[in-house]
Amino acid sequence: MFNKKFRSMLFLAVWLLPMLSLAAQTAEEKIIAIEKKTLDRWKNGDTFGFIEVADENITYFDPTLAGRIDGIKQFRDYLAPLKGTFSFPSYELLNPKVQLYGDIGVLTFNFVGHSEDGNTDAWNTTEVYRRVNNEWKIVSSHWSRTKPQS
Repeated sequence: MFNKKFRSMLFLAVWLLPMLSLAAQTAEEKIIAIEKKTLDRWKNGDTFGFIEVADENITYFDPTLAGRIDGIKQFRDYLAPLKGTFSFPSYELLNPKVQLYGDIGVLTFNFVGHSEDGNTDAWNTTEVYRRVNNEWKIVSSHWSRTKPQS
């Protein structure tokens, strides 16, 4: 009887611990974890990670665009064709900082992508997250090239 109760309690502990640790994360930690998970997909050419975490009303800028992208349809139309057209072995998410304002979190960080040939691609990034129904979504994203070191 003791053995059966022990196994049941052990099962519950193993099953519940990951959920408790996720709930124990601060909002800042959750936002950074979402970004890292999305970038892990991105480095393998999976652009849909960013599409999935984007809010319906996302705005997006990067240096390859002549103007701003408005809304999930334009965002999806821009990123979907890129799926599987690139990959790189690793990246660094440097100096992440989340500033919280109620249900808004502003994440800024430096991104460095490392290519197979040893080259790097450096960016300054701002992602504005909004919490809706306890889920963080990107409402604005801006990527710009980092100034090269002289």
